[in-house]
Amino acid sequence: MFASRGIGFTLAQRPNDLTLTSAALCLECSHVQTPPLEDIASYYDTGYSFQLSNAEEDDIYSVQPDGACLFRSQHQADSVERLHELTDGLKILDYGCGKARTLSLLVGKHPGIVPYTFDVSDIYCTLWDRFVPKANQAPYSLPDGWQGGMDLVLSFFALEHSADPCGFVRQIAEVVRPGGKVHVVIPNMYRNISDLVVIDHAQHFSGASLRRLFEGAGYTDVVIDDTTHRAAFIVIATRPETMTEGIFRSEENLEPILKGARDVAHTWSDIAARIADFEEDHPDGPAVIYGSGVYGMFVALTLHDRSRIKAFLDANPYRQGRDLLGVPILPPDAVPQDAGIVYVGLNPKDARSIIEGVAALHRRPREFFFL
Repeated sequence: MFASRGIGFTLAQRPNDLTLTSAALCLECSHVQTPPLEDIASYYDTGYSFQLSNAEEDDIYSVQPDGACLFRSQHQADSVERLHELTDGLKILDYGCGKARTLSLLVGKHPGIVPYTFDVSDIYCTLWDRFVPKANQAPYSLPDGWQGGMDLVLSFFALEHSADPCGFVRQIAEVVRPGGKVHVVIPNMYRNISDLVVIDHAQHFSGASLRRLFEGAGYTDVVIDDTTHRAAFIVIATRPETMTEGIFRSEENLEPILKGARDVAHTWSDIAARIADFEEDHPDGPAVIYGSGVYGMFVALTLHDRSRIKAFLDANPYRQGRDLLGVPILPPDAVPQDAGIVYVGLNPKDARSIIEGVAALHRRPREFFFL
């Protein structure tokens, strides 16, 4: 489908340079796939430590009109509460959970639920210890005793990392009791195009390809929710008494989805050239990058002369005060007054409305670059 530059980056790690990535589009189900990382198990065991330094560190989901931040894990916890009945004694597994921040919020509000955690590493165990009994923790592999025992399995932003998505959904089915449910959250590439170029995201789903995956694995009552989370799909499905695998053939017209996937690929093929053209047209004076996540990193690593970047600006208090590529991350109100250029490293679907609401950026004339 395309070949372009991708980026592997979290603030818990050293940022990587841009590297070549590619994507393939399935014309039968509209699934998009990029090559998985080599030795992916070792990478997630020892090379990946997402937001490990602070139990409460999180990504911003949205900024409220009063300036308060709603964080992603809180939004996820609120969504689980709305979509499931959390009764006392309910056994809930967070699968591929990292530090399991969402589950910890649910336990704090519903102390009668019984939490379980699983990840392919043991680096998060000290954080799990705060709210999960040791017997309910599973680093590296799922205990045989958990098979068919869970009432609800949650999984937040893990499936996209898997080199074997079919195996992933089969394994979570094995630990759910018959009649139990899974609640799986996956990036929506069509609402947040950065998903396509994060190099440890091997799977890029559409609603149609998710339905094929889950129904083909034997789940029933499959619901694909693309509205509760503004940049992700939520799959809710039931494990039947007997899981019967088959070939699910969608009758949905896939042409609009296939066009959307190609449009995302074309956008990324064009972005680097647009950044270079803007930099060439604005060669003088200090600049800042608004956003220190994937988009902001992509901008920074694409610039020919990064010495002009005086700061990254980010509304996330957990990121402020750090350095990225040797450049400080500042709150938006602390934008250097001499910075006349602002590269906006945000989701293009939200960027203009967010920047419009940042008063500090408009206290003097500035030139803005939007992806």
